[in-house]
Amino acid sequence: MFAALVFVASLQLPEWLSLSVVSGYWIGIILPLAGLAVYGLAVKLCEQRRPNEIALRHAPRYFLLGGLVGFAFMALSLLLLWLFGLNDVSRGHWHDAFHYLVFNAYISAVVEELAFRAILLRIFARMFGPLPGLLISAVLFAAAHASHAPPLALVLLVINGGLLMGVLYMISGSLWLPIGAHIAYDFTEWSLFGVGDTDGYLVVTPSTAHAAWLTGGATGPDGSVLSALVTCVLIVMVVLVARTHSLKQT
Repeated sequence: MFAALVFVASLQLPEWLSLSVVSGYWIGIILPLAGLAVYGLAVKLCEQRRPNEIALRHAPRYFLLGGLVGFAFMALSLLLLWLFGLNDVSRGHWHDAFHYLVFNAYISAVVEELAFRAILLRIFARMFGPLPGLLISAVLFAAAHASHAPPLALVLLVINGGLLMGVLYMISGSLWLPIGAHIAYDFTEWSLFGVGDTDGYLVVTPSTAHAAWLTGGATGPDGSVLSALVTCVLIVMVVLVARTHSLKQT
Protein backbone atom coordinates (compact mmCIF):
# COMPACT_ATOMS: atom_id res chain seq x y z
CA MET A 1 0.00 0.00 0.00
CA PHE A 2 2.80 2.40 0.94
CA ALA A 3 4.66 1.74 -2.33
CA ALA A 4 1.44 2.23 -4.31
CA LEU A 5 0.87 5.62 -2.66
CA VAL A 6 4.41 6.73 -3.48
CA PHE A 7 3.95 5.59 -7.08
CA VAL A 8 0.66 7.43 -7.60
CA ALA A 9 1.89 10.57 -5.85
CA SER A 10 5.09 10.65 -7.92
CA LEU A 11 3.10 10.51 -11.16
CA GLN A 12 0.00 12.54 -10.31
CA LEU A 13 0.97 15.10 -7.66
CA PRO A 14 2.51 17.59 -10.13
CA GLU A 15 -0.75 17.61 -12.13
CA TRP A 16 -2.96 17.80 -9.04
CA LEU A 17 -1.01 20.81 -7.75
CA SER A 18 -0.69 22.41 -11.21
CA LEU A 19 3.09 22.57 -10.83
CA SER A 20 5.51 23.71 -13.51
CA VAL A 21 7.30 21.16 -15.66
CA VAL A 22 10.54 21.57 -13.71
CA SER A 23 8.75 21.23 -10.37
CA GLY A 24 6.99 18.14 -11.68
CA TYR A 25 10.33 16.54 -12.47
CA TRP A 26 11.63 17.33 -8.98
CA ILE A 27 8.55 15.77 -7.39
CA GLY A 28 8.94 12.70 -9.59
CA ILE A 29 12.60 12.33 -8.62
CA ILE A 30 12.37 13.07 -4.90
CA LEU A 31 9.26 11.12 -3.83
CA PRO A 32 10.59 7.64 -4.75
CA LEU A 33 13.81 8.42 -2.88
CA ALA A 34 11.74 9.58 0.08
CA GLY A 35 9.92 6.24 -0.10
CA LEU A 36 13.26 4.44 0.17
CA ALA A 37 14.18 6.60 3.15
CA VAL A 38 10.90 5.80 4.92
CA TYR A 39 11.45 2.10 4.21
CA GLY A 40 14.94 2.30 5.67
CA LEU A 41 13.64 4.00 8.81
CA ALA A 42 10.90 1.39 9.19
CA VAL A 43 13.46 -1.42 8.92
CA LYS A 44 15.64 0.16 11.61
CA LEU A 45 12.73 0.73 13.97
CA CYS A 46 10.74 -2.47 13.40
CA GLU A 47 13.41 -5.05 12.57
CA GLN A 48 16.19 -3.53 14.67
CA ARG A 49 18.77 -3.83 11.89
CA ARG A 50 20.55 -1.69 9.35
CA PRO A 51 18.78 -1.55 5.96
CA ASN A 52 21.80 -2.82 4.03
CA GLU A 53 19.67 -3.51 0.96
CA ILE A 54 19.50 0.24 0.28
CA ALA A 55 22.97 1.13 1.61
CA LEU A 56 24.66 3.82 -0.45
CA ARG A 57 28.22 2.54 -0.02
CA HIS A 58 28.25 0.40 -3.17
CA ALA A 59 25.11 1.85 -4.78
CA PRO A 60 26.83 3.35 -7.87
CA ARG A 61 28.55 0.03 -8.65
CA TYR A 62 25.37 -2.00 -8.31
CA PHE A 63 23.31 0.58 -10.18
CA LEU A 64 25.66 0.58 -13.17
CA LEU A 65 25.94 -3.22 -13.23
CA GLY A 66 22.16 -3.48 -13.13
CA GLY A 67 21.86 -0.93 -15.90
CA LEU A 68 24.16 -3.04 -18.04
CA VAL A 69 21.99 -6.13 -17.46
CA GLY A 70 18.74 -4.28 -18.23
CA PHE A 71 20.13 -2.76 -21.41
CA ALA A 72 21.66 -6.08 -22.48
CA PHE A 73 18.30 -7.82 -22.09
CA MET A 74 16.45 -5.38 -24.33
CA ALA A 75 19.27 -5.04 -26.87
CA LEU A 76 19.81 -8.79 -27.22
CA SER A 77 16.07 -9.44 -27.44
CA LEU A 78 15.67 -6.89 -30.23
CA LEU A 79 18.78 -8.15 -32.03
CA LEU A 80 17.41 -11.69 -31.99
CA LEU A 81 14.03 -10.58 -33.32
CA TRP A 82 15.63 -8.42 -36.00
CA LEU A 83 17.95 -11.22 -37.15
CA PHE A 84 14.97 -13.55 -37.58
CA GLY A 85 12.99 -10.89 -39.44
CA LEU A 86 10.40 -10.63 -36.68
CA ASN A 87 10.90 -6.91 -35.99
CA ASP A 88 11.60 -4.03 -38.34
CA VAL A 89 13.89 -1.28 -37.07
CA SER A 90 14.12 2.29 -38.38
CA ARG A 91 15.30 5.69 -37.15
CA GLY A 92 12.85 7.68 -35.08
CA HIS A 93 12.58 11.29 -33.94
CA TRP A 94 14.16 11.10 -30.50
CA HIS A 95 12.77 13.58 -28.01
CA ASP A 96 11.37 13.81 -24.48
CA ALA A 97 14.09 11.39 -23.34
CA PHE A 98 14.32 12.90 -19.84
CA HIS A 99 10.55 12.70 -19.45
CA TYR A 100 10.64 9.01 -20.36
CA LEU A 101 13.57 8.48 -18.01
CA VAL A 102 11.78 9.99 -15.00
CA PHE A 103 8.13 9.08 -15.54
CA ASN A 104 8.35 5.86 -17.57
CA ALA A 105 11.46 4.27 -16.07
CA TYR A 106 12.80 5.75 -12.84
CA ILE A 107 9.60 6.07 -10.79
CA SER A 108 8.24 2.63 -11.60
CA ALA A 109 11.67 1.03 -11.15
CA VAL A 110 12.30 2.42 -7.67
CA VAL A 111 8.76 1.89 -6.38
CA GLU A 112 8.24 -1.57 -7.89
CA GLU A 113 11.62 -2.87 -6.75
CA LEU A 114 10.92 -1.54 -3.27
CA ALA A 115 7.53 -3.26 -3.19
CA PHE A 116 8.21 -6.55 -4.96
CA ARG A 117 11.83 -7.23 -4.09
CA ALA A 118 12.73 -5.44 -0.85
CA ILE A 119 9.38 -6.16 0.80
CA LEU A 120 7.46 -9.04 -0.80
CA LEU A 121 10.38 -11.20 -1.96
CA ARG A 122 12.03 -10.90 1.44
CA ILE A 123 8.80 -11.72 3.29
CA PHE A 124 7.94 -14.76 1.15
CA ALA A 125 11.54 -16.01 1.20
CA ARG A 126 11.43 -15.99 5.00
CA MET A 127 8.07 -17.75 5.01
CA PHE A 128 8.62 -20.42 2.35
CA GLY A 129 12.30 -20.37 1.41
CA PRO A 130 14.31 -18.44 -1.23
CA LEU A 131 13.11 -20.16 -4.43
CA PRO A 132 9.38 -20.23 -3.55
CA GLY A 133 9.70 -16.63 -2.39
CA LEU A 134 11.29 -15.69 -5.70
CA LEU A 135 8.53 -17.39 -7.71
CA ILE A 136 5.68 -15.94 -5.65
CA SER A 137 7.04 -12.39 -5.86
CA ALA A 138 7.61 -12.79 -9.62
CA VAL A 139 4.01 -13.90 -10.17
CA LEU A 140 2.69 -11.02 -8.06
CA PHE A 141 4.89 -8.60 -10.00
CA ALA A 142 3.36 -9.76 -13.28
CA ALA A 143 -0.16 -9.74 -11.81
CA ALA A 144 0.27 -6.08 -10.90
CA HIS A 145 0.54 -5.33 -14.64
CA ALA A 146 -2.53 -7.37 -15.60
CA SER A 147 -4.63 -4.31 -16.47
CA HIS A 148 -2.47 -3.36 -19.47
CA ALA A 149 -0.85 -6.56 -20.71
CA PRO A 150 -2.22 -9.59 -22.61
CA PRO A 151 -2.01 -13.05 -20.99
CA LEU A 152 1.16 -14.19 -22.79
CA ALA A 153 2.93 -10.94 -21.95
CA LEU A 154 2.07 -11.50 -18.28
CA VAL A 155 3.58 -14.99 -18.36
CA LEU A 156 6.73 -13.59 -19.95
CA LEU A 157 6.79 -10.77 -17.42
CA VAL A 158 7.03 -13.37 -14.67
CA ILE A 159 10.31 -14.46 -16.29
CA ASN A 160 11.68 -11.26 -17.84
CA GLY A 161 10.71 -8.95 -15.01
CA GLY A 162 9.96 -10.92 -11.88
CA LEU A 163 12.60 -13.65 -12.02
CA LEU A 164 15.37 -11.55 -13.55
CA MET A 165 15.01 -8.68 -11.08
CA GLY A 166 14.49 -11.08 -8.20
CA VAL A 167 17.67 -13.01 -8.97
CA LEU A 168 19.64 -9.76 -9.19
CA TYR A 169 18.39 -8.81 -5.74
CA MET A 170 19.06 -12.22 -4.22
CA ILE A 171 22.63 -12.60 -5.48
CA SER A 172 23.64 -9.13 -4.31
CA GLY A 173 21.46 -8.28 -1.33
CA SER A 174 21.29 -4.78 -2.78
CA LEU A 175 18.15 -3.16 -4.17
CA TRP A 176 20.27 -0.91 -6.36
CA LEU A 177 21.15 -3.77 -8.72
CA PRO A 178 17.53 -4.52 -9.78
CA ILE A 179 16.68 -0.80 -9.70
CA GLY A 180 19.44 -0.11 -12.23
CA ALA A 181 18.32 -3.04 -14.38
CA HIS A 182 14.67 -1.99 -14.22
CA ILE A 183 15.42 1.61 -15.21
CA ALA A 184 17.59 0.53 -18.14
CA TYR A 185 15.02 -2.08 -19.22
CA ASP A 186 12.16 0.44 -19.35
CA PHE A 187 14.15 3.40 -20.69
CA THR A 188 15.71 1.33 -23.46
CA GLU A 189 12.35 -0.06 -24.53
CA TRP A 190 10.42 3.20 -24.35
CA SER A 191 12.93 5.90 -25.31
CA LEU A 192 15.82 4.25 -27.14
CA PHE A 193 13.78 1.69 -29.07
CA GLY A 194 10.59 3.75 -29.32
CA VAL A 195 8.26 0.80 -28.79
CA GLY A 196 4.70 1.90 -29.47
CA ASP A 197 5.48 5.41 -30.78
CA THR A 198 7.97 7.48 -32.78
CA ASP A 199 9.53 9.38 -29.88
CA GLY A 200 12.45 6.96 -29.58
CA TYR A 201 15.90 7.03 -31.10
CA LEU A 202 14.75 3.96 -33.01
CA VAL A 203 11.27 2.83 -34.01
CA VAL A 204 10.68 -0.88 -33.51
CA THR A 205 7.76 -2.34 -35.46
CA PRO A 206 6.65 -5.98 -35.17
CA SER A 207 6.36 -7.85 -38.46
CA THR A 208 2.74 -8.40 -39.49
CA ALA A 209 3.75 -11.60 -41.30
CA HIS A 210 4.33 -13.46 -38.04
CA ALA A 211 2.33 -14.20 -34.90
CA ALA A 212 2.46 -11.76 -31.99
CA TRP A 213 3.83 -14.42 -29.65
CA LEU A 214 6.95 -14.46 -31.84
CA THR A 215 7.25 -10.76 -32.68
CA GLY A 216 6.16 -9.40 -29.30
CA GLY A 217 3.30 -7.49 -30.93
CA ALA A 218 2.33 -4.19 -29.35
CA THR A 219 4.06 -5.20 -26.11
CA GLY A 220 7.52 -4.88 -27.59
CA PRO A 221 10.51 -7.24 -27.81
CA ASP A 222 9.89 -8.44 -24.25
CA GLY A 223 6.50 -9.73 -25.39
CA SER A 224 8.13 -12.36 -27.62
CA VAL A 225 8.75 -15.87 -26.32
CA LEU A 226 12.31 -15.52 -27.62
CA SER A 227 12.95 -12.83 -25.00
CA ALA A 228 12.50 -15.47 -22.30
CA LEU A 229 15.47 -17.33 -23.78
CA VAL A 230 17.55 -14.16 -23.47
CA THR A 231 16.48 -13.82 -19.84
CA CYS A 232 17.43 -17.42 -19.06
CA VAL A 233 20.88 -16.91 -20.58
CA LEU A 234 21.38 -13.68 -18.65
CA ILE A 235 20.29 -15.29 -15.37
CA VAL A 236 22.76 -18.15 -15.87
CA MET A 237 25.55 -15.70 -16.71
CA VAL A 238 24.77 -13.49 -13.73
CA VAL A 239 24.70 -16.46 -11.34
CA LEU A 240 28.03 -17.73 -12.72
CA VAL A 241 29.60 -14.30 -12.33
CA ALA A 242 28.25 -14.06 -8.80
CA ARG A 243 29.86 -17.40 -7.94
CA THR A 244 33.29 -16.47 -9.30
CA HIS A 245 33.26 -12.76 -8.41
CA SER A 246 31.13 -12.27 -5.32
CA LEU A 247 28.43 -9.66 -5.90
CA LYS A 248 27.13 -9.94 -2.34
CA GLN A 249 27.59 -6.65 -0.56
CA THR A 250 29.50 -6.70 2.71
